Amino acid sequence: MKKIDESSSFYDEAINLIDLNDYDGAIKSIRKNIDSLESEDDIALAYLNCGFLNDKMGDNLSAIDDFSMSICFEAKIEIINQRSKDISYNGRSNSRYKNGDYQGAIEDKRKAREIRLLEIDKTKDINNNTKIDYKNILLGTFLKIDLEPKYNALIKGSEIRKNKYDLISDYKKVITNKIKEEVINKLEIISESKYEIGDYKGSIKAIRRAEKYY
Repeated sequence: MKKIDESSSFYDEAINLIDLNDYDGAIKSIRKNIDSLESEDDIALAYLNCGFLNDKMGDNLSAIDDFSMSICFEAKIEIINQRSKDISYNGRSNSRYKNGDYQGAIEDKRKAREIRLLEIDKTKDINNNTKIDYKNILLGTFLKIDLEPKYNALIKGSEIRKNKYDLISDYKKVITNKIKEEVINKLEIISESKYEIGDYKGSIKAIRRAEKYY
């Protein structure tokens, strides 16, 4: 078996393919090297990367399978220092939403939030910016930071393309952080109330809308 630092170099190839929008090629580059990885952390990250890339290609079922594999391996690890376990649940939530599984999507989203809060409590990561989590992915916090290739691949592969004519994005530019927080809190309350009455579609849509105000 290859050592981790040697085998992880295949991510350089994957990153180049991602930059060329060849997501299928990037997935193949990662998959053919998964068996060479030794740690559960690296295996989980490999599946996580594949999940986001499959999601970009619209292959929701494959993405769901990859995120599920990542979740399975991450469950064997108590704490991951570089990234949050909420990423895999949020990724699967997005793919389940696109596949019409609204209950699965909101359950994953709620689990992701629970996990991140527990991580913050354990590590005292009050500012939420010392590790890669889903919120930081949405905000693009790590886009211009020099990371290991495996994490650069994650940042590039999970980057969410924003609609050029996104009204919420334009609105965010002219409101204060306090107003953003108020809108997010209101949408989270709406999501919770809809979840309690079994309106899973309404619940997940409210949360996804709230995330646009990050």
